[in-house]
Amino acid sequence: MATEIVCERCGVDDHLTGTRRDDDLIELHCAACDLTFTRDPRPSCPKCGGFDMEAMPKVLVEKSRGTQMSIQGVQREFLCRGCDEDEIRKHRDGHLPGRLDGSQ
Repeated sequence: MATEIVCERCGVDDHLTGTRRDDDLIELHCAACDLTFTRDPRPSCPKCGGFDMEAMPKVLVEKSRGTQMSIQGVQREFLCRGCDEDEIRKHRDGHLPGRLDGSQ
């Protein structure tokens, strides 16, 4: 899932320019309202706000014929090592779940 970046003041997304600083933060400038603000590009946990995240593969499946499920792709999903410990453990135990959602 892509992160939507909008101006903190006026909410527009098409008048933003950015520059990466030495501390890895991104300084953004909105040409619409002339606001300059910083953004941390690291993924953070929506539950605890922490940055101790781990990238995990998420399998994208779709029905290809009847009820047969086929893997269409894989995307990265960031999970928090504190809040999502059980989910991370499940991912490490095997590459695919025992049963894919939507399969018969």
